[in-house]
Amino acid sequence: MNRKLSSIILLTVLSITDAYLLSHPNLIGKLGILFYKHSYIKNFPRALVTVLLVVGTSLLICEVVTRFTRQRTSVGVLGLLFTLSLLLFAYVYNTFTAFSYSMTGKAFIYGAHLLHVILTGLYGRYLFRQLLHRQSDPASPVSEAGNMRMEPPVPEP
Repeated sequence: MNRKLSSIILLTVLSITDAYLLSHPNLIGKLGILFYKHSYIKNFPRALVTVLLVVGTSLLICEVVTRFTRQRTSVGVLGLLFTLSLLLFAYVYNTFTAFSYSMTGKAFIYGAHLLHVILTGLYGRYLFRQLLHRQSDPASPVSEAGNMRMEPPVPEP
């Protein structure tokens, strides 16, 4: 199976799992969703659309950054996104271990954590791939700007 296809299938399965977990809080969590007007995760279809939009937008950003920018720029942007997703994961972890959020149900808490784990893994994968991809290698036929090097042919003796 193609690696790109298997990655898309994995992201889809994780997104569906996350939407299911987010849409199934306990009674206190349901009251919190109604009180704070989080209508985007009220039921499974809405949660699925929300999670797929977030993951799809993040995937699109990663693809655009890696394809249409230089390597140094893409490493910087992906590093910033990776760091931001790690900080947001730490924030969600601290928020959901507080007393009021800890009563919303384990499924809802795991779903809140899973979205940030998906994003951190996505940004980390693209960042790691860009760090390993050395376009400035002298043996590579592609220059840093992405253009083919035009070297004069070597005359044969």
